[in-house]
Amino acid sequence: MATPRYYFIMFGEPTPPDKDTIESGVYHPNANLAPFPVRPGDILLLYCTENYPEHAMQAPGFGVATRIDKTVIEYRYLPFTEPIYKSNLEQAFRPEDLDKFKNRRFSTFWLFEISRESFAAAIGQTTIAWPQ
Repeated sequence: MATPRYYFIMFGEPTPPDKDTIESGVYHPNANLAPFPVRPGDILLLYCTENYPEHAMQAPGFGVATRIDKTVIEYRYLPFTEPIYKSNLEQAFRPEDLDKFKNRRFSTFWLFEISRESFAAAIGQTTIAWPQ
């Protein structure tokens, strides 16, 4: 099994079927950017913009990629017991990842690779709310 890579995925206001909820386990990136670099087993830090009513400006969980094609990335959603807020992400990300994060405003749905170190620092001691 290949070593997983880490990605930041941003969700705007959910309007299915093209813009799913974070809990759905489905992400529709811009199809013009296919093929997507994500592979099954990669780790996805899931962040919501200020337009996402329930989780505005926070990362409520992460996902493990399960299937990728030209229009969709599917993942297993694992919520955190407490969300990670935007300010915490800004403090945790390494400089190269922070630059990408700061440029997120140019798109309402965005996907970019982050370092393992940024992911680990961002989640810190955060625990997973395992499904019952």
